[in-house]
Amino acid sequence: MCRLLAFTSLERKSFYDVVGADFEKFVALSAEHKDGWGLAHDGEILKDVKAAKDSDSLARASVDTITDGALLHLRLASKGITINIDNNHPFTHGTTTFMHNGTIRPSDTAEQFINDKYKELITGTTDSERFFYALLSQVDELGLVDGVRAIVNKIRSIADYSALNIMVQTPDTLIAVCEFNEENKSEWSGPDHYELRFTKRGNDIVVASTGWGNGDWNHLDNHQMLIVDRSTLEYSIQPL
Repeated sequence: MCRLLAFTSLERKSFYDVVGADFEKFVALSAEHKDGWGLAHDGEILKDVKAAKDSDSLARASVDTITDGALLHLRLASKGITINIDNNHPFTHGTTTFMHNGTIRPSDTAEQFINDKYKELITGTTDSERFFYALLSQVDELGLVDGVRAIVNKIRSIADYSALNIMVQTPDTLIAVCEFNEENKSEWSGPDHYELRFTKRGNDIVVASTGWGNGDWNHLDNHQMLIVDRSTLEYSIQPL
């Protein structure tokens, strides 16, 4: 149960430049999603186990970090999963960065899809980190878009999950996947808890979880993926 926020831009700017005062409203969601945060950009990641609203380092980074795209994750740890830096999202490998919202049970479900070369890179105990390396394994075989689609479909076909909502960013592409289990509402804090929404504003595209001022944005429906070409901001929505 987490909140996700991502942007990609044709310019280099800060998260605050892109989102404006609504950025503070998003950070305020960490009153509930309080088990740490992570900000990833250009292959670099800044993480903290403090609630985002209490973190001076996030406040500075949101203004001082200049980039053409970033991912921000507010964590509410799934039951039984340790709160520590290794378990904080986003996760990154090479030029691919990933974050997840939802719970997969059993937590090691995705491990069967991980190539051996990635298994030794696992440092935490989360289902999400295993999801990431399983995704990379599929991407190696099928390419980015087909690989993302394949791993989401593989996991949803065998796992008990609340949501497989993810955002994946490479230098060329931003992908957001909306996939949640409408029959499992044990983690929902509202009627649209797992919906994703996005907006294009000038030279920026922003994608986010619900819970703050994005009610008038475009909806990414359940079982859909948003694919953004970062060089042009042209995008498409495809079924899983």
